[in-house]
Amino acid sequence: MTRARQPLVDALKVLAAQCIVWHHLSAYGPLSDALWTQAPALADALYDHARKAVQVFLVVGGFLAAGTLLRPTDGRLLRTAVLQRYRRLVPPFLVAMALAAGMATLLRPWLSDDLRLQSATPGTWLAHALLLHDIVEVPAIAAGAWYVAIDFQLYALVAGLAWIATQLAPAPRRNVLALALLIGCIAVSLLHVNRHPDLDLWALYFIGSYGLGVLAAQAVRGPRWPWSMAIVAIGAAALAVEWRDRIALSLGVAVLLAGWARPGTPGSASTDPASFAPRSQASGAASKWARGWAARLTAAVAAGMATGADRSYALFLTHYSAVLVGNAALARWPALAAHAWALATACWAASLLLAWAFERAVERPLARRLR
Repeated sequence: MTRARQPLVDALKVLAAQCIVWHHLSAYGPLSDALWTQAPALADALYDHARKAVQVFLVVGGFLAAGTLLRPTDGRLLRTAVLQRYRRLVPPFLVAMALAAGMATLLRPWLSDDLRLQSATPGTWLAHALLLHDIVEVPAIAAGAWYVAIDFQLYALVAGLAWIATQLAPAPRRNVLALALLIGCIAVSLLHVNRHPDLDLWALYFIGSYGLGVLAAQAVRGPRWPWSMAIVAIGAAALAVEWRDRIALSLGVAVLLAGWARPGTPGSASTDPASFAPRSQASGAASKWARGWAARLTAAVAAGMATGADRSYALFLTHYSAVLVGNAALARWPALAAHAWALATACWAASLLLAWAFERAVERPLARRLR
């Protein structure tokens, strides 16, 4: 069965993915220097604030993975769930890393030191394949590689909590225990672990944001307001202990999902464009024409968001190669510095095109073969 679309989730994924691309354009190489020279306030905003879009991915990831926590899980199902997640994440990740490594090798004469490939030994590739590159202090092949490892850890942690709850509680109380275990992890993360950046190699550092997404999904299942208030209470307590912009953003996204996302019913939120058409007592041809165009426009926007959301992982994986090309072009033709923002925009557009090709030619075929 195909999961009903969630337009709000799609929109958040699309927006967050674009922010990450622009953050990296403002962060690496001579292109970033040129952007800062021409528009320092905008470049500074992209560098300091666009990277916080990772929190959106964390909350949305938890929202989409919530069913894993509430599903009865024995040892076999735990292994199956974790392996499926690994298959979903890692094969396209490795292909994207190979693309970035090849691009870095090809463009090496024109790349600044911060963009050159630091290591391409078998150990480097093994560490990336096992998602241990940060833990064993192997230089990442591409920006953003750390997030793939953290996403896998978070999913495995939630699946592990489901397994623990299944072992310890009878069926009527299993979900209650699973949610209690998760809330405990969220509290430990937000009140302590997340305040220590040196622990950001581990899922427990990020489970606060990810867990808020799980609780938002629980609010959508109902009852909505008690769970929404629980999310607000947890987030407010964490911010009272220590204000963190990234946690405030996570709280805001979780509240947004809890309040506006819908259960998996297409007509309530996602695939019924007529539900967004203006409601009016007016009748006649003009009114029907307006409603028809509103429905078509809404359907087109929803379809575009759905397509962008489906390619958000491909964009996240591959855009670094476009960043390399943009920086190499600027080093090769320094006169392009006068048009740095146009060059960055071209890199962004190239990233979207590359993500489209990667999703069709790599990610989708791999997903079919590795089911």
